[in-house]
Amino acid sequence: MRKLQSSARVLFICGACLFVTAACSNPPHEEIVKTTFYHTYGPQIAEADWQTRGSTGEVVEVLKNGVEVRREYVGGVLHGTSSWTFPHTKVVERIEQYKNGNRILAARNYTSGSPQFQEEWLADGPRVVHAWYDDGSPRIIEEYDGSRLISGQYFTIAGEIEASIAAGSGVKVERSSLGELLTHEQLKGSEVIATESFYPNGHLREAIAYHDGERHGQSRRYAESGEPLSIEQWTQGVVDGTQLFFEGGQPIRQIPYAMGRKDGLELHFRPGTEEVVEEISWRQDKRHGASKTYLADQTLTEWYWRGSQVSEDQFDARNSMSDVAMASPKKRM
Repeated sequence: MRKLQSSARVLFICGACLFVTAACSNPPHEEIVKTTFYHTYGPQIAEADWQTRGSTGEVVEVLKNGVEVRREYVGGVLHGTSSWTFPHTKVVERIEQYKNGNRILAARNYTSGSPQFQEEWLADGPRVVHAWYDDGSPRIIEEYDGSRLISGQYFTIAGEIEASIAAGSGVKVERSSLGELLTHEQLKGSEVIATESFYPNGHLREAIAYHDGERHGQSRRYAESGEPLSIEQWTQGVVDGTQLFFEGGQPIRQIPYAMGRKDGLELHFRPGTEEVVEEISWRQDKRHGASKTYLADQTLTEWYWRGSQVSEDQFDARNSMSDVAMASPKKRM
C-alpha cells in the first residue's frame, strides 16, 4: 500500500513549502528583457567573451515582470548562489545554493526580506528544513531521510516548543506565518496515522484516521461554530459502515455503506428531531425494496428491484423467484 508520510509538502496546508521542493526557475514564457554577463572577478563582459573565458562568473537577467535573476557559474555549471527578487524590487524572494551543478540549499523570504523557509541537503546526511514566523522567530526545524520525516521541533510564535517528532514518531504542528493553528499530524514510524485541521478561530475543522496511507477508521467534520457536520467510517480508503450527517448539530441523514456501495436502510430525519421522515432501502448501490416517505397523515411507499421501480406485487414475485433459485441445487453438467 502507498504510505502516507509527512514531508515538507504537508497533507493539508503549508504555505511556505511547495516552492522549495519544486525546481526554481524563471516563470514559464516570462520574457527576458535584459541579460548581463560578469567575469568571475567582477567586470561586465560580452556574452561571447564570457563563453570563451570558460563561462565562469555571474549571469544577471531582468524579466518583463520586474524580477531580477542572478546565477553564479563555474565552467558553465551552476556553482554558488542563484537568487530571484520580488517583482520591481531589490528584495530577494528566493535563493538557491549549488555545488558543481547540484542544489544543496533552497530558501524563500518574506516580502520584508526576512527568512520564511529553508531546505538544505547535507552531504551524506539528512535533508534539514527550517521555517520561520513573519516576525523572524523559529516555526519549524525538521530532518528528513529522503521523504521520511525523522525528527522535528515545532514552536509557538512565542518561541515555545509545542510538539516534536523523534525517531519518526510524535506530533507535527503546522501554523501560519502569523501563528494561527492550521494542522496537527500524528506520526508513527514516519507514517501519518491521524490528522486534524482547524478553523482560524481554533475550532476543529476535520479529524481523519489513517492506516497504510489510506483513510481507515472514523473521520469527523465540523462547522466553524463547532457543531458536527458528519461522522464517516472508512476501510482502507473506501467508505464502509454507517455515515452520519448533521444539520444544526442534529442528525439529518444516516446512510449505510458496504465497501463503497450503499447497502442497507438509509434514514432521513425531521430537522431538529429524531423522527424519521424517509427510508430508502439499498442493495449494492441500487435501490432495492421499499422506500417510504412519512407525511403528517399518510405513508407513501415505492418499491424497487435492483434499481428499477416496480409494484409491490412484482417485487414479491421476483423476490420469491430469487429465493427459489437460490434454494435449488445446481445441476452438474
